[in-house]
Amino acid sequence: MDTDLLKSFMTLVRLKSFTQAAKELQLTQPALSKRIKRLENIIGATLFDRDGNHLALTQAGELLQQRAPYLLNSISSSLQEIRDLSGKISGQLSIATSHYIGLHYLPQHLEKFINQFTEVDLHIDFIDSGLAYEQVLSGDIELALVTFPHNQDPRLNHLDVWQERMQIACHKDHPLTSEPQPLASLADYDSILPPAHTFPRELFEHNLQELGVEHGRVKTANYLEVIAKLAACKMGWTILPKAMITSPLVALTHENKSFRKMGIIHRANRTLSNPAKAFIGLLQNN
Repeated sequence: MDTDLLKSFMTLVRLKSFTQAAKELQLTQPALSKRIKRLENIIGATLFDRDGNHLALTQAGELLQQRAPYLLNSISSSLQEIRDLSGKISGQLSIATSHYIGLHYLPQHLEKFINQFTEVDLHIDFIDSGLAYEQVLSGDIELALVTFPHNQDPRLNHLDVWQERMQIACHKDHPLTSEPQPLASLADYDSILPPAHTFPRELFEHNLQELGVEHGRVKTANYLEVIAKLAACKMGWTILPKAMITSPLVALTHENKSFRKMGIIHRANRTLSNPAKAFIGLLQNN
């Protein structure tokens, strides 16, 4: 089966509009309609009920929606395995990275990889570490660059690449800096942390526990860069990598006790493609 047909189907399911799906796929609406009709002819069933501009999946369409991601992944993996038999480093490599790693660590390696492995079609998704973790587990992506959680899933291999010391910080004029024992007073002041019940928050709570401190009321933000900016506006104290604590922020802790590790994750029971092996080798050797 032509994978473009399945990809067009999944795009139309997601956008629920022939106009928007055709625009994203860079097709005309008649061309997209022909693709869907051809897919329906191959399957032998109608995939959509059309009522004016409203699209609804038929029972066959719902089943294909469930199976299409697996089919696409299986075809892509099989083709890559065949390419890898030649020993060449070519084909497609899909990775995910957290925004923090993508901004602060990946760029220095990315250009080297692209220059060295010109036959690899590299795709990068910038997503939260928790979502990247799930997508590697599900097989949707081969590799991800993430901050490692405190409790690591044994189904994944965790390859250390980077490590950062975590320190409690606040604005240099925050009332905490005048406290005789600032760490003992943290619970009396607002903190800024990632949202509750998220992958980053779990790690932050563990970091705070390692430092032997507790927090009181919490304000939330999704990204470290945003959290640092809010702390620099005197909105509260937080915990940050040492490298991010720059004026007007100051560190309230200086011990070497609390670290976070970052690196590469991949399925432990999955044979890596040649491009994935090359990407891992480049990161670990630089």
